[in-house]
This record gives sequence, structure tokens and C-alpha cells, in this order.
Amino acid sequence: MSYLVLARKWRPQTFEDLVGQEPISRILKNAITQNKVAHAYIFSGPRGVGKTTTARILAKTLNCLSGHTPDPCGKCPSCTAISDGSSMDVSEIDGASNTGVDNIRDLRERVRYAPSGGRYKIYIIDEAHMLSTSAFNALLKTLEEPPPHVIFVLATTEPKKIPSTVLSRCQHLPFRRIPGQKIKERLKFICNADSIKAEDSALEMIARAADGSMRDSLTILDQIASFSEDITVSEIKNLLGLTDVETLSKLSEAVIEGDRKSIISIISELTNTGTDLKAFTKDLLQFIRNLLIAKIAGDTEDIMDLSEEELSAITDLKGKTTEEHTALILSELIKTEPGIKSAFYPRIALEMILIRLSLLSHLTSINEALRIVSGHQPAVSSQEIKSQKSENKVKETEKRGIGEPEAKITHSPIHPFTHSPIQEIWYAVLEKIDETNHPLYSKLNEGSVSFGDGEIKIVFNGGLSVHAESVKENIPFIKKLLRDLSGKDISINIETAKTKSVTKKDLKEKALNNPIVKEALELFEGRIVDVIPNTNEK
Repeated sequence: MSYLVLARKWRPQTFEDLVGQEPISRILKNAITQNKVAHAYIFSGPRGVGKTTTARILAKTLNCLSGHTPDPCGKCPSCTAISDGSSMDVSEIDGASNTGVDNIRDLRERVRYAPSGGRYKIYIIDEAHMLSTSAFNALLKTLEEPPPHVIFVLATTEPKKIPSTVLSRCQHLPFRRIPGQKIKERLKFICNADSIKAEDSALEMIARAADGSMRDSLTILDQIASFSEDITVSEIKNLLGLTDVETLSKLSEAVIEGDRKSIISIISELTNTGTDLKAFTKDLLQFIRNLLIAKIAGDTEDIMDLSEEELSAITDLKGKTTEEHTALILSELIKTEPGIKSAFYPRIALEMILIRLSLLSHLTSINEALRIVSGHQPAVSSQEIKSQKSENKVKETEKRGIGEPEAKITHSPIHPFTHSPIQEIWYAVLEKIDETNHPLYSKLNEGSVSFGDGEIKIVFNGGLSVHAESVKENIPFIKKLLRDLSGKDISINIETAKTKSVTKKDLKEKALNNPIVKEALELFEGRIVDVIPNTNEK
């Protein structure tokens, strides 16, 4: 007997065997139990997720000789004939090859005849969206009022191409992509049953490469199993050119931290192992996208389907970058991915874009640059505060000498901002407010801030005065942060002004009309992302 591929050998035979389509299984089982099976269904969804398989299972449940049941026996002549494709009562029609009106007329003639052995005649039209408009029109009447012994199942990967007149006559059941974790579990079960040795991380790579398709994952497993008796990550990388999560994580970290030497080294290693850099770029895009979603959403369990290894790698990287930095890296990668795919030397193209992205780690943000241009020092982050405290403690220990008792502090603790300008303290307070109360942070940024001796004044102009009251309610909280950072009390005055506020739209138009800005945009092929008013301008 010829070898039977895994995708056919392990094709689900009951609703319980279907993986990742539990809602559809429940709908069909309830319809069979309650004797409410529709005369026509549309099964839509990506390739390899079980549409045609589900149609066959439905046919078995309706024609099983043991009775009308959601759990067919799988042993009677009717079930075995449907499984091996020889049943006279189940017709699978290729929509791509039978697109004309004549094919549909022939089908209309055949539906009149009663089933030969079972209770129903089931017509499964695969790739139904390939039927011509005239063929759909010829099928309409039969599809709406078929004989009582006929059931139609239209399977398609592109439901938008199905005419609305057909959709309205059928029950539409959309199939979903199968989560990677469920694909991995199914592959592990099959490997144990067929005595195939495979590492867990190797199965994760296969599940990721399948992109939600169970059939694709079994095809890849079949290919790898014929290549080696012991499936490992290195063999999958060598044979299919796939990339493991560890490499994606290392390269992403190198780009984020500006480690250009590591970037060159990793790409060189990928090239030497025969990795397809065009496919690798796609994997890197997906990994950076997952990192950005994790930064924004935090808990990603309901949003993304990540393996434990990928989740751990993303968790480690989250603290090393910001949303803005990650979004910029992702945006630039998306822009350059088509160029890498069509490049004669994809290695050089990928190296250049990653090296260019790594330079972002050394660039100063626009807000920081504006502070420096205005004559202020850059705001000090909480991490820098901790670092400075640690350095001060080490220096103090060195002065005392090892083993000498530490002097007791009886007065207020020394803070690194005690002798810093009041502007610097304010910027540090804004950062802390942004971490705990972003709406308040946004409102404070809408006001015009001026600094005096031990005093901070915030003025809300025109329509922005609506923020004044809510900011006043938070003054005790802001004063506490100022006292914690400066070691002294700083007063805050909130005022409103009736002057008409200038909108960002007006400022943006003014900037676009500036000849220097125009020249800069043309030179760097840039665009204006945000406009911040100059509060010191008179």
C-alpha cells in the first residue's frame, strides 16, 4: 500500500477531533440533536482549518446507519464510504473546475433523484467563490428550495466573493485560524502516536510556520519526519529556513540598544546557515509587532497567540524600550520590507535598515531637544535617580572606609535634586505623573508653565481653561511629588486666561509655511508628527 501522508491519515473523523473550531462543532451538533439541520451552509475561512473535513463529518452524522446522531459510528458502510470518498450520496465538486452554467444545470438534474443508500444527498462545493455569476444565478432557485433529501455545503476561502443573494439563502459559519498552541498540542499527540521524536521548541516553530493552518503544519511535519528521525530546531532551521525565537529576540535587542556589531554578527550567522532573509524579515516584523502590542496592552493573552518562549522573550525586552521607539522601528521595517523582498542582495538591504534603526537609540527625542534649546537641562528619569543614589552611596562608603559604621541621618534625606533647578524638578515630576495618572499628565501639558523662586505657575488659555478645575483637585498630589524630589515645599498656582488659544492645526500650518521647515522636510523626506508651542515666544 502506498504511504498515506499525515494530513490524510490524521484527518478528523468526528466533531470531537476538530481542533480550534469548537463553536462550529457545537452549533452543528445541536442542530443535529434538535433536528434543525439547514438545507444549505457556507463554510468560510483560511486554508487548512477544517472546512471540507467538517462537511464530511456532517455528511456522516446525517447518513450513519446507526441513526441520526452527532456522533457517527465511523464503522458502518456509509461512514467508511464517506471517509474514503467513494460514497454515492456525497458529491464533492471542485468549484474552480466547474464554474459554468452547464455544470450547475447538470447538478440541478441530479438533485431530483433520491439517495442510493443514506437518508440525504450532500453536495460539497469546494472553492465556491470561483463559480461564475451566471452559475450562481442558475443555482439560486435550487439552493433556496432544494428537495427534502438534499443538503448543500459551500466551502470558500473568500466569502466576500459570494453574492449576497446566495449568502441570504445559506447559514454562514466562519472558521477561524487555529491557535498555535493548539496546533502544537495536536502535533505532539500525532508524534507520540506515530513514534516521531520531536523537540517541543521544534513543534512550536512548525506551528508558527503553519500560520493557523492545521493541514500546513502536518505537511511540514511530514516533510521534516522524512528528512530526520529526530526532529530538532536546528534541522527545521536548516531545511525550511525558519528562525527561532531566541535569534529574533537577540536581534531585536541589538537594534533597540544600538549594538551594531551584534546586528552584523547575527545576520552573518543567519546567512551562513542558509536562512531565507526575506522570510526572516517577515518573522522579525511579527516579533516587533508583538513587542509593541505587549507594551501597549500589557496582558496579551486574549490578543496574541504566543508560545511560552516568545512570551518570555518579549517580557524581557519590554523594559528596554518605549512605545514610541518600538512603533518607529516597526513603521520603518514595514516601509522597507518590500524593498528587501525585491532586492538583488537582501543581506545588504537588511543590514542597512537594521543599522539605520539602531541609530535611533542614540537620538534625542523632540521634547528633550526642545528643552535643551530652551536652555533647560534634560529631565532626569527615575532610573537615573536610583543610579545616582547608588553612586552616592558607594562614594560615601569609600570615604568612610570598609568596616566603619555608617553615620546616622537625623535630618531630611539628601535627594539628588536638592540643588537642581526648579525646571528640572518639574520635568521629573511630570514623568512620574505620566506613569500613574496619564490624563492628569496630558492636562498639565496643555497649560503654559512659568517658574519663579519656589513657585510654579500654570496658565490655561481660552478653551483649555476647562482643565483648570481638575488640575486644582490634584494639587496636593503634585505638591507631594515636588516635595519628595526637591526636599522642600514648592507652591503651585493655577490660573486661567480668556485669550484665544492657538490650535495645533494653526501651528502646523504655520510650520509648513516656514521655508526652513519646508527645506528640511524635502531634504529628509520627513513629515510633521507633532507641533509644540514655544511658551517663551513673545
